[in-house]
Amino acid sequence: MIESIYGKIVSINNNDLVINVGPINLSILIPSSGKYLSLAEGDDIKISTVLDVKEDSLTLIGFLENNERELFQKLITVKGVGSKVAISILSTITGDEIIESVASNNHNIIKQVSGIGEKTAKLILIQLQGQLDNIPHSATNVDLEIQIEANQAVQALGYPPDQIKKIINEINLSDNNNQSLTSEELIRLILDKISITND
Repeated sequence: MIESIYGKIVSINNNDLVINVGPINLSILIPSSGKYLSLAEGDDIKISTVLDVKEDSLTLIGFLENNERELFQKLITVKGVGSKVAISILSTITGDEIIESVASNNHNIIKQVSGIGEKTAKLILIQLQGQLDNIPHSATNVDLEIQIEANQAVQALGYPPDQIKKIINEINLSDNNNQSLTSEELIRLILDKISITND
């Protein structure tokens, strides 16, 4: 098994990362959100990998953190969730949100992912119950349902999903106690931070 790869980024386009390792360029499937958006051509990078073996193809899948790789490996054990669906999940919601949604039995969080219906979302929760307890994660500082409501409301105003997600993550990582925020208060907080960023 290829445990990890160290090399220089040749190109990056959404979920497709190409890394140069000696005389070889390797194409690697990655999530397309959060810290992955800051990757750039020419960067030196070490990436943890999983090799997806099918009858007609071999696909390298890469992650910047080992806990994401562990989550991916758990997700693909769920019936109907292949590598591309698992990457789509990790591109849409954070690993922390996946773990929190399973712990709280809240399938609405996973339903945010394009192509994931209620049946599959509930199946993920059922099959991963008790499977993610040993994967390191950070507790969210804002109720997950509130995050979903605020995210959807601000997107409806025309703001980019990636920018909204980044701000919500910053709020979750802040030292302030935001657990009592209502969706309206979180929306105002997000819009305030967007206005500061855009000034």
